[in-house]
Amino acid sequence: MSINSADALMAPLSVRDFVDRHLEKEVLHLERDDADLVEGIFDLDSMSHCLRFMSPQLRDLIRVIPRGDASEKTAASNAVAKGADDHGLSHFVAEFGEGSTLTFNMAETYWPPVSDIVTDLRRALASDVRCNVYCTPPESQGFDTHVDAHDVLVLQTSGSKTWRIHDVQTELPVESSTLMAEMFPRLAGSMPDHGEPTREVVLRPGDLLYLPRGVPHSAASTTEHSVHLTIGLYPLRTHEFIGKIIDLAAFADVRLRRRVDAELIRGEIPAASAGDLLREVAGFCDELEEPLDVSRLLAATNEEYQPQPGTPGMFQTAIAIEGMDLDSVVEWPEGVTWTTRRTPHDFRAVCGGRMALPLKLEPVIDFLENTRCFRVGDAPGILKDSAKLTLCRNLVKNGLLRITGRQESLSGAPEVTGVTAPGLPDWLAPSGF
Repeated sequence: MSINSADALMAPLSVRDFVDRHLEKEVLHLERDDADLVEGIFDLDSMSHCLRFMSPQLRDLIRVIPRGDASEKTAASNAVAKGADDHGLSHFVAEFGEGSTLTFNMAETYWPPVSDIVTDLRRALASDVRCNVYCTPPESQGFDTHVDAHDVLVLQTSGSKTWRIHDVQTELPVESSTLMAEMFPRLAGSMPDHGEPTREVVLRPGDLLYLPRGVPHSAASTTEHSVHLTIGLYPLRTHEFIGKIIDLAAFADVRLRRRVDAELIRGEIPAASAGDLLREVAGFCDELEEPLDVSRLLAATNEEYQPQPGTPGMFQTAIAIEGMDLDSVVEWPEGVTWTTRRTPHDFRAVCGGRMALPLKLEPVIDFLENTRCFRVGDAPGILKDSAKLTLCRNLVKNGLLRITGRQESLSGAPEVTGVTAPGLPDWLAPSGF
């Protein structure tokens, strides 16, 4: 069976083993050499299908990297694509034949087999995940030795490619700082010396390579072509998490919302140490009448990584919503679960769509969390029939429920209990927190 989930991508490791033993720690090479694992994900034929029918080139999502030292041709190629009857298909075929690497950026947004893998990784790692597909002709190299500021999972899907890996010079770098050019000299126009490679890996179909961010690397195709997914992992990092906590504190304490003195920025008055500044912020937090609810912050963050609902029932619901009555059968959208997060003012419900619900509906919330499929009239009795219908119509309009039109769904629908707004799993929590 082709890889379509986080577990299948990491096998024979479990996702938890990968997190515990390798994530942000060390390079991992899973040498599986099994073309059946990646059949149908992305190969040479997928390139032409993608260019012809999905048209990512019309959204500037195709990069064209010539072999050798020639300048990148992305802008010119996309201009050709937008003016061509075939959306540039023949142009990109010619470029590939002449040795250029074609990169399909953000492939998860238009290529279903890639989307399946990325969606499950986002859920499993509670992390932002994006994917570019690199298609390289034989004996070509798209990029020189470089360092990425995000972790990378490389899944070889067709052909083969040789990866050369160098020793780390800066552990787990970030590019979000105002000082990023000092951490990444290439951004300031200089080319750092990464030294000689210390490891060489040849990837074949089904093989997986993990590179923590900061590991210098380069890759070149062998005597055959190469197609691989480069899956970028963008986790919530500890410094970003602390920033979110400070943002939360700023909502509660006006002192954190005041401007920074211009004299301080210009260096005309001395600055306190970083430790003193952070201790002052901690003091503000300790003085608050109500402690900051960090668990609510984590739950809100985790909502961003939940899977999108499947498409079945969308158009049926669109034409049936005005005709809803108490006998209409509604259910959660396919592929998602119901989660609810309580705020001081309301409940924030997520089940594919999102909606705020009044606190007085708490008994109804419990029913919605635990009932995957139900008849509108069977909603809790604290609501009048007219209120049941209004509530369910609003939930449908906001995407949290869909109309099934299938009475048989009631008898076969599983009920889910104990569904609550999740925080980050213990084994994914930032170290030290």
